[in-house]
Amino acid sequence: MISKEKGEIKEIMLHVFLGIISAFFINQVFAFALSTDMPIVAVESNSMVPTFYRGDILVIQGVKDPEQYKNFLKIGDIIVFSPEGHKVPVVHRIVAINPDGTYQTMGDANNHRQFPFEKRIRPEQIHGKMILRIPYLGWVKILFMEYLVPNLVPVSIIIGIMIISLLIYNSYFKW
Repeated sequence: MISKEKGEIKEIMLHVFLGIISAFFINQVFAFALSTDMPIVAVESNSMVPTFYRGDILVIQGVKDPEQYKNFLKIGDIIVFSPEGHKVPVVHRIVAINPDGTYQTMGDANNHRQFPFEKRIRPEQIHGKMILRIPYLGWVKILFMEYLVPNLVPVSIIIGIMIISLLIYNSYFKW
C-alpha cells in the first residue's frame, strides 16, 4: 500500500516538475520569437482600467535593438517598461514622445496624473509593446507570487507533515 502511495507522490512530483520545465521552455521560445526578455506579463495593478484589468495576461512584442523603438512605437501604444527603482514592470500607454527620444506614459485610470518615473522612459528600459491580451489568466501568477511564495516555507512544512502523517498512518493500518 505504501509503495503505491509513494508511486503516486512521485508521479505528482514528476508532473509538477515537467510543468515548471515546460513553462520555462515556452517562455524562452516566446522570448526569442518576440525579441523581448519579457514576452508574457501578468497585469498586477488596475492602472489601465478599463483597457485591461489586474490579472490579465499580456503578450509583448519587443525589438532586437532598443534604438529600433523609435520606428516601432507611437503615441497610443501600450508598453511594458522597468522604471529605475521598481521591482515590478509597469504597463502604461505612451502619451508623448520627447525630443530626446524618451517616452512619456500614463495609466488609463490615472486621471491625467503622471508620476515622475513616467516622464522620461529610455528605450533600454522598454521590454516591448502589447500585442495580445488574455483575460484572467494572470491570476495564476499573481496568486502564486503574492500568496504562495511568501508562505512557501510554512506551506511546505504543513504539506510535508501531512504526507509523513499519511505514510505513517497507512503503515500502521494496512488495508
